[in-house]
Amino acid sequence: MYSQRIFRPFRRLVVPVFDESLHKNIINFCNLLSETTLTLLGIVDVDSSLSLSAGNARARKLRKCLYDYIRAHHIDAQIGVSVTYDIWDGINSYLQEHRTDLVILDWATLPKHQPNLAEGIKRINANVAIIHGNFTKLQPKIGIPLRGGPHAQLSLRLALAMRRSELNAVHLFLPETSAEVVEAPLLGISRILPNLPEVNYQRKASSNPHQDILELSRHSDITIVGIAEAGVERQESLGKIADQLLDEVGRDVVVVKSQQEIPRREDDWKKETIGSKAISILVDKWFAENTFHASEFDHIADLVRLKEEQGLTISLALPALNEEETVGNVIGTIRKSLVEKYPLLDEIVLMDSNSTDRTREIAESLGIPVYIHQQVLPQYGAREGKGEALWKSLYVTSSDIIIWIDSDIVNIHPRFVYGVVGPLLLNKNIHFVKGFYQRPLKTGRRVQSTGGGRVTELTARPLLNLFYPELSGVIQPLSGEYGGRRKVLETLTFFTGYGVETGLLIDVFEKFGLSAIAQVDLLERIHHNQSLTALSKMSFVIIQAVLKKLEERFKQPLFEDINRSMKIVQYEGGNYYLEVKEIIEQDRPPMITLPEYRAKFYLNKETEITG
Repeated sequence: MYSQRIFRPFRRLVVPVFDESLHKNIINFCNLLSETTLTLLGIVDVDSSLSLSAGNARARKLRKCLYDYIRAHHIDAQIGVSVTYDIWDGINSYLQEHRTDLVILDWATLPKHQPNLAEGIKRINANVAIIHGNFTKLQPKIGIPLRGGPHAQLSLRLALAMRRSELNAVHLFLPETSAEVVEAPLLGISRILPNLPEVNYQRKASSNPHQDILELSRHSDITIVGIAEAGVERQESLGKIADQLLDEVGRDVVVVKSQQEIPRREDDWKKETIGSKAISILVDKWFAENTFHASEFDHIADLVRLKEEQGLTISLALPALNEEETVGNVIGTIRKSLVEKYPLLDEIVLMDSNSTDRTREIAESLGIPVYIHQQVLPQYGAREGKGEALWKSLYVTSSDIIIWIDSDIVNIHPRFVYGVVGPLLLNKNIHFVKGFYQRPLKTGRRVQSTGGGRVTELTARPLLNLFYPELSGVIQPLSGEYGGRRKVLETLTFFTGYGVETGLLIDVFEKFGLSAIAQVDLLERIHHNQSLTALSKMSFVIIQAVLKKLEERFKQPLFEDINRSMKIVQYEGGNYYLEVKEIIEQDRPPMITLPEYRAKFYLNKETEITG
């Protein structure tokens, strides 16, 4: 029913083969990286005094040898041959034409006679892993010493992509080193490590880092270290630490060389590109593991079983304002499939924003409880906006999981609900799920298959990329189809207007970490597109929401003087004029802080408030 999810940043592997010997350790290592494509690249070097055609016979022999090997060992691999005057140029010429994620070199079969071996390896225009050992353990314990340097990010990416039983990363630095110098080489990595619970991360002041690295290696099945950048004593040396590890018989070692440009000055470590590339490791991993598809959960009976096994209840709240054209179909479709046929939902309520059409009458006629959000918790006032309705839905619903979908969906389907519910039932560590989809854009009589979600692409995602880059993998942060666990939602502040989705997403990330968030592909959503003026107002509010969250992050009134009135350009009768609107995005406190809510849901009034 559910696909296995692991972080797979290295899909295309290339193994250069320099003679007719190919050791099983290469295949063992590649098998630790899941769902990859492997190319065995035979390298035939020809003396510069001869024509390259002189290498033809050796190329045919090597190619046959490689074909025989993969057939005999039942290996799924491509075969390539490069005839060249210089082996490193031969590898690079192949890489120019074939996208490659990782070049794997076997230390035992590397041509040690080559002059400047280490420099040649550094010339390879790709990420490189030099392996030594057998790599026979299917679930190895991996150790990474992070002394800093340009290869720390690659070491971490590679370890995360490998099958393993344990991952230990140790950041070693000299005791007298200043805090700024300690952090500089790991800029970005130190930011993402707290969001990687599978990594046992330790920082250690060490007067003898060399010895501590060797000690880490002795307690690891595989040790991953970076190649030395300069100052090596021998031409074939990869660095003092790497050389010693590679010389030890029976030890599995990986020495990595990053394709990333190496900063040459201390100030270069402070460049944002270094930090952003490290953050991309986290985003890449999250996207691979926490992006789902609705079709993974279309066996609804299995979801019901998971719900019952976990003793959970699920509520659906439908925010609505003048949706008489669609609300009946939305309620009927969802109820028929997810209440009557399969008891996935325990409750459906309509959160109306004081509609002036027949929205409430239609819902009531279908037997759905209807609440006018302005009349719920009246002692706290009645604010306009969808966010206000969502906030108050926490009070009127009763379940452990709360799902929201908009009531204006034209192509309503049960997947808009079960797709969001699925990840929450599948993984107890996921607390908040956002839907995403293709959004057709209708202009006049024309309908474009894509083009909707203009505020998402022009405002919300650029802001998140700029200020919250960890959330840059969220495809549609403003989608109206999402949900979460009550114990999380009740601790969050709710913007009362269009900033609610952005605010909730940022709050979940800040309080619970990126791994608590998931997203699910709901295919396509058709609804009524809004005017450009309405979208401009929405963008204005979302910008306010992000600025407010930045104030909370930095704990300073950074934007108290920003303008909250919007001048909207109008055109009528051949003339332009400005319409001034006060558009202020307000927020509501965490619902758990309200005594009425605590009295309703918590008998023990001393329950800790985590919001």
